[in-house]
Amino acid sequence: MDNVLEVRHLSRSFPGFQLKDISFTLPKGYIMGLIGPNGSGKTTTIKLILNMLKRDGGEVRILGMDNIAEEKAAKAELAAVFDSNYFCEAWTAAQTETAVSGFYEKWDTDRFHQLLERFRIDPAKKVKELSRGMQMKLMLACAFSYGAKLLILDEPTSGLDPVSRDELLTILSGYIEDGEHSVLFSTHITGDLERTADYITYINRGSLFFTGGKDEFVDSFRIVKGGPEDLPEEIKARLIGLRTHPTGFEALVRTEELKRLRHMANQGSVKGSRKAEDYGAWGSGAAENCDVSGGRAAENRSAQGNGDSETVRFPAYTSVLKKPSPVDGWTVEPATIDEIVVFTSKGPDDNGE
Repeated sequence: MDNVLEVRHLSRSFPGFQLKDISFTLPKGYIMGLIGPNGSGKTTTIKLILNMLKRDGGEVRILGMDNIAEEKAAKAELAAVFDSNYFCEAWTAAQTETAVSGFYEKWDTDRFHQLLERFRIDPAKKVKELSRGMQMKLMLACAFSYGAKLLILDEPTSGLDPVSRDELLTILSGYIEDGEHSVLFSTHITGDLERTADYITYINRGSLFFTGGKDEFVDSFRIVKGGPEDLPEEIKARLIGLRTHPTGFEALVRTEELKRLRHMANQGSVKGSRKAEDYGAWGSGAAENCDVSGGRAAENRSAQGNGDSETVRFPAYTSVLKKPSPVDGWTVEPATIDEIVVFTSKGPDDNGE
């Protein structure tokens, strides 16, 4: 089995919200970040994977096992850590082991105490006396003590100080080193994804926006900026999360779409607009169809007077330059994960105007 987790067409409806047709796979030995704005469906997806909510449709397989039909065997292979402590605060760390270990046949007491020592957790200290970062480490110590192959975390770094966050990410990287363990974690801290994630699954408003390699996700988009004159009406609809202001605009655009926009604009801003008047030629015919002295078409850009490819000379010897493309004036920058989420989460009427 190459995939630790397989989610197929997962759906769940609530009043006012619907999680619909979510599909992704997580291979062995990798970390996947589950991202999306608040209320997008990340926690719902995790709860459906853990069978904490009843699904309306789809299926979930953990190491090939159905998460409902084979729930006990499947859950023996996964561990879940949430954004807040779920142990009794009056327990000590040692008492926590006593309470949890009975649920797992493969529980390793020696391993648990080795982890307490590594994480500098006093076994006699009560859970309520531990800092949030130390409580997170205690939950991880339990998760790592019975050989779970899949670790699922919901906002694990939220509220942690930078040192604790860094240490947690180091722990996760070490967890997958043998190629047999995998991590799925949701987060709003995109810097954590930039550092540790191999894959990204992005859910927006209950729908799957993207799932695949992190580098592929980032390379698929560009941030574009320009002045007011660089934004023809025909191009506006092709931009994502457009923000306009008195001095210009900024927006997100798919990398492949940017190539098409450049080609389209170089043909005269929009397809079919390449008229002769755009080139200062006499007559109203399209430049492509306008024969010049010597019988050569203006489209060939070599006419009477031996004009170069950027200059078309007509019988009156008038030299006119090709009309500049609005897209040529844009500033194009790489996009970050955070910027992609922000721009793609904007509503259809929230255009910044």
